[in-house]
Amino acid sequence: MRMLLFLGFSLLLFMSGCDQKAGVKSEAIGCSGEDCKLVYDGVQYLTYDEKGKTSTGKIDSTENEFQYRLPGNDQYVTSGNSITNDFSILKKENDRLEPVYEHDNDKEAIFPVAVVDKTYILAVMEYSGEEQVFKGLFKLTDKHKLEKLKTEDNDMTKKIFGVGISSNDQFFVLLSEDGKQNLYHTDLSLSSFELVAEDVSQNLSAHEGDVCYVKDKTFFCGNKSIKELEDGTVFAWAVDDYILEVNDTGKFEVRDFKDQKLLQSGNQFIGFDESSSKLTIYSQGNVTELEK
Repeated sequence: MRMLLFLGFSLLLFMSGCDQKAGVKSEAIGCSGEDCKLVYDGVQYLTYDEKGKTSTGKIDSTENEFQYRLPGNDQYVTSGNSITNDFSILKKENDRLEPVYEHDNDKEAIFPVAVVDKTYILAVMEYSGEEQVFKGLFKLTDKHKLEKLKTEDNDMTKKIFGVGISSNDQFFVLLSEDGKQNLYHTDLSLSSFELVAEDVSQNLSAHEGDVCYVKDKTFFCGNKSIKELEDGTVFAWAVDDYILEVNDTGKFEVRDFKDQKLLQSGNQFIGFDESSSKLTIYSQGNVTELEK
């Protein structure tokens, strides 16, 4: 299976723009009823019945279809197939995802990597067999087109894996080196690379200007070890002042970022949603809310 932006337990000058299909013909997907919420499980979006407190299914039942989003900022997400690609960009409107761009190249995939000055930055990767090639960074324009950023072309950029994140205007990317995923601090011109950590997971988040990641069963932000993770942990994210941790059985925990005090826990995790005011965890039979 090709690169996934996040692993879920259920498993400045511009050049020419990317190809785009004539018109966006796909329909909006997501919720249709008043008790429905759109939630994310780490790999894909699901719908959740708040009244019955249960999942009502995937937003797209196509096999190997996944959505990719930035933690803390999911106004735009990308969606594509890990086998056929067929990538598109979706805009989140309340509990619906409306396609605004469809990529007209079935050998390429699109992944969100940063938000800089309120502009979404995306990485385009080309796949040929088992090979992958970084094609560049693109900004999403106000007219929902992709425009390529002018970036350096060097030995480091050739290793970019398509995963990145921004925090307080700091930009970080993963590079594939000697079979490992190494994390670097860089800039939008890709002119300099400073190693942050070697051999980390793709599960990136951010906290107060630092990039957060998992390495050797430990959750780090920047160079600081934050907490040891439980056996079976699939992802751990910094969400404002919380750490959300989910394991492979569906058990979840929410802890205070500063002292790791356990605030909430539960089982049968389905997904989560976050707003400027709260973090909401959706599980089978229960909805947990934490104020930010």
